[in-house]
Amino acid sequence: MTTANRNPIRNLAALASDAAAQTADLVQLEFRLARLEIKEKAIGWRNGLVFALVSGAFGTAALLLVLEACVAELIERGLTPAAATIVVAAACGLVALAFFMLSRKRLDFDELSPDRTFAQVTRDKDMVKEKLT
Repeated sequence: MTTANRNPIRNLAALASDAAAQTADLVQLEFRLARLEIKEKAIGWRNGLVFALVSGAFGTAALLLVLEACVAELIERGLTPAAATIVVAAACGLVALAFFMLSRKRLDFDELSPDRTFAQVTRDKDMVKEKLT
């Protein structure tokens, strides 16, 4: 008779201990995965923000020149300098509002949550429940 057959209670305790250890290892791995996923998303968000800022600096310079030309053209067509400036400023305000509304949707902090990790933890939790029942 083998040792495994002589002491089934000890084998059951060893299996339970192994299951608990594996569950603890799984939880640690899930936390590592969550940390990595959050870091990955934060880096991507930061890089996007840097590109937006650099683009904004160059875009601002180009836009100022175009707006100056628009004001000059309106003055040539008979508007006073003040009226031409107000017309161009109002148009810029509308464009700025549209871009602001778009940016609010894209810079949502909910996008930084580790969705893949949450889904994996849920699957692991269900698997552990299934194995223990």
